[in-house]
Amino acid sequence: MHGKSSIDYKAIQLKVGLEVHQQLATETKLFCACPPFSGEDNAFQKIEDEEELARRFPFQIQRILRPATSELGEMDQAARFESRREIRVRYLANAWNSCLVEADEEPPHPINSEAVDTALIFSLTLSSRISDEIHVMRKIVVDGSNTSGFQRTAVVALGGSLVYDAGKSSVAVQSVSVEEDAARAINSKSKDERIYDSPNEEQRVYALDRLGTPLVEVALAPIEGGTPERVASAAGALGRLMRSTGRVARGLGTIRQDLNVSVMNGSVIEVKGVQRLDQIEKVVEYEAARQKFFFDLAELVKSKVGSELLIDSSDVTELFTNTGSRVLKSAIVKSKQHRVFAVGVRSFSGLIGMENEFHARLGKELGGIARTYGIGGIFHSDELPNYGITAEEVESVKKQLGMSESDAFVLVAGESSSASKTVDALIERLRHVVKGVPAETRGATEEGETTFLRPRPGAARMYPETDIPLIKVPKSRLDKLKAEIPEPWEVVVEKFSKQYDLPKQLAEPLLDSDRKNVFVETATFTKLPDRYVASVLLDTLQSLSREGVAIDLISDFALKNIFTALDSGKFAKEATPELIRTVAKNPDLSIEQALSKAGLGSISKEQLVRVVEDAIRENASLVKEKGQASQSTIMGKVMQKVRGKADGKLVNETVKEILTGYIEKVRN
Repeated sequence: MHGKSSIDYKAIQLKVGLEVHQQLATETKLFCACPPFSGEDNAFQKIEDEEELARRFPFQIQRILRPATSELGEMDQAARFESRREIRVRYLANAWNSCLVEADEEPPHPINSEAVDTALIFSLTLSSRISDEIHVMRKIVVDGSNTSGFQRTAVVALGGSLVYDAGKSSVAVQSVSVEEDAARAINSKSKDERIYDSPNEEQRVYALDRLGTPLVEVALAPIEGGTPERVASAAGALGRLMRSTGRVARGLGTIRQDLNVSVMNGSVIEVKGVQRLDQIEKVVEYEAARQKFFFDLAELVKSKVGSELLIDSSDVTELFTNTGSRVLKSAIVKSKQHRVFAVGVRSFSGLIGMENEFHARLGKELGGIARTYGIGGIFHSDELPNYGITAEEVESVKKQLGMSESDAFVLVAGESSSASKTVDALIERLRHVVKGVPAETRGATEEGETTFLRPRPGAARMYPETDIPLIKVPKSRLDKLKAEIPEPWEVVVEKFSKQYDLPKQLAEPLLDSDRKNVFVETATFTKLPDRYVASVLLDTLQSLSREGVAIDLISDFALKNIFTALDSGKFAKEATPELIRTVAKNPDLSIEQALSKAGLGSISKEQLVRVVEDAIRENASLVKEKGQASQSTIMGKVMQKVRGKADGKLVNETVKEILTGYIEKVRN
């Protein structure tokens, strides 16, 4: 993506707060008796096939999401932002892991005491101050991911500290909470259904299987004067603490990190959805550099233009009636309601397209805002003429706006109402340029960058839950739970290492891995060497991932089946990487089907003998010349034909035995 940043994080006063959301391994969901969501069988894939959706989720609920004020009569600014379009939500459900509670047609049941106990254990481990009473609150949800329009959450404890970086550093804990997970977003593609039915209407699809799954959220105080590496170290330490209790779910998507990042004492930017630990450094690095860039841009603009920008806008549709730009032409011809608007900024030439080493630029920010209004993106004068827009058209826009060469403009095309709202939002963002970065919520990308989602929510999003009684926490309950405080990480690693005779360099990353349970079950129920199984789960999977193999699509169940088949002699160890590749590309195949598709599978001793004899016969002159020294050559010839179908040790023994007999026979 990009190289290491040269930014002095101390100089820019980088502060990063961390919120870790961990799914719990409970018997039921937080407020009903349904089983919690499991990521097994590739459930984390965003299903796009309508027939598969109908099979897995036979029930559907249609809702329209509308903003509402809190009980204090206030409307949260994030909710107000989402109200720019009518949001239609399609919820998918089944009878296995959702009920009327998830559908918001039945009041919540009493809170899951197992989940509360786990949150209390975390709190005790972090030396937090546990509340005498736990009160459930409602937190407004603005994206449709909860049928009720709010998420239930309860603060269990405040304060405490987390030790990290091998005991060299610590960070204060702000709070420990237990809450319900959101519904799972689904990408649904259908010939009869579009994501946007109209520019002012958006459809979203969610599965209710994950809604209500218990989470514990641990919020850490800002790590001041830190670095991306220190933030990642703190997140890793907290994750290890949670996993060491044995009470948390494992697998991709079961732990998510939100980051609250600020530099130069500016606005706090909330970055949501960092799913992997190895993403944290990249995201913090990018976001710190992005914010620093916009503070630098603010100083440049103030020195060049002043503290207040001169901005105006105009409908320039008629200027592009005969344009060669495919994007603008397709927008104009849709209907008379589709327009092209230009936003002009005085003395701003070259500033919209300016970027830093991480490719952060104002044009990118404006495009991100436009997309939240259903507009595909923007064009700006710093990149024109281009994209079918001619120099003459650029000049005509400047003329209509009364602009000079030192000015800049942005073009927005779309349905009139939606494009008009986009123009207002872009003007607001442009006016904020002189202030640095606005407070907002952004999403993390796989590449470690961040994209605009919405303004940051305010205090108006929280209010009391009236359907659930308070939970008292007696001293006797805490005394009982103190026995479950996990041992220090170093002790856990040492015990695990001794139990399975693993070196620390395998034991520690295996404990950190989401595949730990696969290892434990395989070590328990097969005769495969523990070190071999650990090596496959750590080294082989990592190597395949670097090749581009989608190992995250391989469920724990499939991996356990691969090891079981290997233990049963259905294929040779050498075939393991190729079999994993095949399963990743064809997750619906059984192991037997995958072996057949890959052309793998074990061969009998008699078949192996014939292959060896053929190889010796085909290379008879070499064998006569070199004798026993020809074994490596014969071995290579045989392995070309039986690799993955016979164990290498068995092949070597067979080649040696038959070759020795052949040489003796020739000599006699």
